[in-house]
Amino acid sequence: QRPTEMWQPIRRCRAVLDRLCDDPFVSIFLEAVDTDVYTDYLDIVDVPMDLGTVREKLKSVKNYMGPEVFARDVRKVWNNCKIYNQHGSQIWHVADYMSKLFERLYHAWILDF
Repeated sequence: QRPTEMWQPIRRCRAVLDRLCDDPFVSIFLEAVDTDVYTDYLDIVDVPMDLGTVREKLKSVKNYMGPEVFARDVRKVWNNCKIYNQHGSQIWHVADYMSKLFERLYHAWILDF
């Protein structure tokens, strides 16, 4: 059976996510922000997102009707971090680094594939 046209990009999205999750800096982005600890988080961030949630959503093609929706959610992880944390802080720079890594992988493995 030939894979559907949709299956291939989603499979590549999983590969991008797997590569991101192999990075030593990714651990802080794997789970949702603990709003019991960071009580003002939901006042600042409208739509929380983390890579664990992205991985769960990738398990069903219905959640991602295309790689653009996957990219939007992953970008939201980095953008939320940059919005919540002070510009130039260590965690802000980690989010910036991860964002650049994601964009390189996304373009090479999905858009330009």
